[in-house]
Amino acid sequence: MFETDRLRLRAVREADFEDLIALWNDDRIQKMLSTDFVVPLGAKLEKLVREMSSSALFYAIIETKDSHEFVGFISLWDAQTKNRDARLGMALLPSFWGRGYATELLRFVIDYAFRQLALHRITLNVFGNNTAAIRVYNKVGFIQEGVQRKANWGDGKWQDVIWMAVLDEDWEASKQDGPDPKIVS
Repeated sequence: MFETDRLRLRAVREADFEDLIALWNDDRIQKMLSTDFVVPLGAKLEKLVREMSSSALFYAIIETKDSHEFVGFISLWDAQTKNRDARLGMALLPSFWGRGYATELLRFVIDYAFRQLALHRITLNVFGNNTAAIRVYNKVGFIQEGVQRKANWGDGKWQDVIWMAVLDEDWEASKQDGPDPKIVS
């Protein structure tokens, strides 16, 4: 179990799957996580979430430290062992958006991935209309590496898919400015 100032990251438990399915079935979340049509998902989704949580390099349930309230999940998946690269995936319940939780969480997970998991890079993709997420990713050190123009149909229009990454040496250089006060050792 890991902790930041306000959050706890822990292993997934059987009781979490109900919350995870509800999270994925929130249309505000689903349209940001998937290139598929936004539709109610049932047993097929549960099987997928179970597989993702058990096969990821790192998969954690996020909860508040004080009240143990379910916040969401974060994962490092699709790991390329030789290249020491993994893809980042995460989702927070909308009631936790705009409070700085994503920044706090990402700073911890990026640091952990580079220092403890010995990754060289962390890759992600985000839809171009998700400007709040892009701001957070930039804030914690992700750099845009490419754009798939008009690659996803959502909300009645084409959206770009933005590919971003952060490298271990860039992260280390950013730490030279002093310790991050949001990470609890």
